Amino acid sequence: MRKLAAAVLLACCAVSAAALHFTPQTALARKQTLTTAFTVDTYIAAFLESSPRLKAQKNALKSAQNTYKNAFTNAFLPSFSFSATADKTYNRYRRLSSWDDLNHADSSARAQGGWNLFNSGKDALAYKSASLDWQISQIEYEESVQNFVLEAVQTYYNLLLGEKLLKVYEDDLQVAQKQYEQDKILYDNGLKTRSDLLSSETNFRSSQLSLFSAQSDYENALKNFNIALNLPVERPAKLDETISEDLPALPSLDQDLTAALAHRYDARTRRLRLRQSDVSQTLDNLNTLPSVFVDLFASTGRGFNSHELWEYNYGISAGISFDIGFFYLDKYRSRQNIRLSNENAHLEYEQFLRSLRDAVVEARNALLLKMRSLEISKLRLQAAEQKFEATQLKYKNGLMSATDLTVARQEMISAQVSYATLLCELTISRLRYRYALGEQIYDYKPENI
Repeated sequence: MRKLAAAVLLACCAVSAAALHFTPQTALARKQTLTTAFTVDTYIAAFLESSPRLKAQKNALKSAQNTYKNAFTNAFLPSFSFSATADKTYNRYRRLSSWDDLNHADSSARAQGGWNLFNSGKDALAYKSASLDWQISQIEYEESVQNFVLEAVQTYYNLLLGEKLLKVYEDDLQVAQKQYEQDKILYDNGLKTRSDLLSSETNFRSSQLSLFSAQSDYENALKNFNIALNLPVERPAKLDETISEDLPALPSLDQDLTAALAHRYDARTRRLRLRQSDVSQTLDNLNTLPSVFVDLFASTGRGFNSHELWEYNYGISAGISFDIGFFYLDKYRSRQNIRLSNENAHLEYEQFLRSLRDAVVEARNALLLKMRSLEISKLRLQAAEQKFEATQLKYKNGLMSATDLTVARQEMISAQVSYATLLCELTISRLRYRYALGEQIYDYKPENI
C-alpha cells in the first residue's frame, strides 16, 4: 500500500509540475497550431466548396438538365404504358359469400404504345424552347458562381484590411505610449508643462480606444471569414498580404462596351430569352391554325379468366383539326396579343442594352477613381510620415507643441488607414470591372453535370 501511495504521489507531482509550466504563451502557441494559411485563390476554392448556396445552385442545374433531356424524349420518342387489373363486382343480389370468390375475379393485362410522327412542328418548337431554357440555366449557374467568387474575395480582403488596420493602430499605440512615458519623465524633471503631459496622456488613451475598435472590427471580419468556411468563428487565419499596386491600362470605352455586349452573363441570357420569345410566338401562332398530325400506335392485351390469346392492334392515324372558336374572332385577338407580347420582349431587350452601358461605365469609372485615389493616397502617406518624423524631432527639441505632434500623428494614421483601405478596394474594383465586362474572374467547373 505504501508503494502504491508513493506512486500516486509521484504522478500527482508530475502533473503539478507540468501545470506550472503551462503558461499563456504555451496556450497561444497551441492555438497558433490551428491557424490555416490562405491565399485569395485557396480561400475562393474553400468558399465555393463549403457553400450550401452553391450546392443548391448545382442541384438546380442538374434538375434543369434532366428537364431538358426529358423534353427530347417527350418530343421525338415513342411512349409506352402497361396496365393490369382485377375486379369482382357484388350487389344486393350477388353478395360476397366466401373469400374463395375473390380467386375468380375478372383479371386482364394490357400494353400499348404510341409515337407522334408529326404535329405541325409543335414538338420541334417545344424542344427548341427547352434547349434555350437549358442554355439559360447554364449561363445563370456560371453567373451565380462568379457572384459567389466576388463575395469570397470581398470577405477575404475585409479580413486582410482589418489585419492591416490592426497593425497600424498597434504601432500607433506603441508610439503614443512611448511618447507619454518620455513626456512623464520630462515633466518630472520640469522640462514639460502639465498641459503637455495631459495632452500626451489623452493621446495615449485615445490610441488605446482606437486599437480596441480595430480589434473589434478585425474579430467581426474573422468571424465572417470563418463562418463562410464553416470553421470555428475565432480560429486564426494567416493571409497572403501580397496586394498588387500595379494600375491596369484600360482599353477605350467602345471596346469595353463591345466586350460587355458579347460576354456579359446577363447579355447572353437576354439574347437567349429573346430567341425563346420568338419561338414562343411561332408556337402560339400555330395553335391558332389548323393542326396536322400523323401517329403510329400499337396495343396488346388479354383477359386471364379464359384461355384466350393475346390480342393485338397496330396502325397509323392521320388527320387535321382546326378550332375556329367564334368565327375566328377570338383567335384573331389571340394572335394580336402574341405579337404584342413578342414586341414587348424586344423593347425590354433594347432597354436592357441601355442599362448595360450604364453598368459598364459605372464599373469603369469606379476603377478609375480608385486608381487615381491610390496614387494621391500614396503621396499623402509619404508626406504624412515625413511630417510626423520632423514634428517628433522638433517636439523633442522644444520647437513644437504637443498639439502639433498630435495633429501630425493623426494625419499619418489617417493616411495609413486611407492607403490600406484603397489598396484593398482597388483589388475589388478591378474584379467588379472585369465582371461588368463579362470576363470569368475565377475558373470553376461543376462536377458531375
